[in-house]
Amino acid sequence: MILVPHYVDRSAIEGLGLFCAAALQTGQAIYRYDWRFVMIISETELCELPEAMQQAVLKYSYRGRGTQRLSGAMYYCADDARFMNHADEPSTLWDEDQGQYVAARDLPAGAELTCDYRDFCEPEDCEFEL
Repeated sequence: MILVPHYVDRSAIEGLGLFCAAALQTGQAIYRYDWRFVMIISETELCELPEAMQQAVLKYSYRGRGTQRLSGAMYYCADDARFMNHADEPSTLWDEDQGQYVAARDLPAGAELTCDYRDFCEPEDCEFEL
């Protein structure tokens, strides 16, 4: 779940992006995993949806990484965190000990919040196909 004031707007990276509505300090918590905002959808359930809905779900889904990787199902991000775009030098960093993303550096209000998708997704799973 997103822990800071934020908004969704057009991104120079890709489509829509997530932006901080207030300045953030290095190390400030931005996102914490919360099962109430992440759904697990089986491939069978996904295939039962209309094509347009399948594509919408796939756009904001991932299979996980390591011991958290799913087979035959995927995680669907149901809050605004789904609009966080990938960056090789992201504005957020995953803090494994705290189970959260934190600001990688001081960020001014209006900065795009980005992450490295490889923190939670195997590289080959970034684009889904059924």
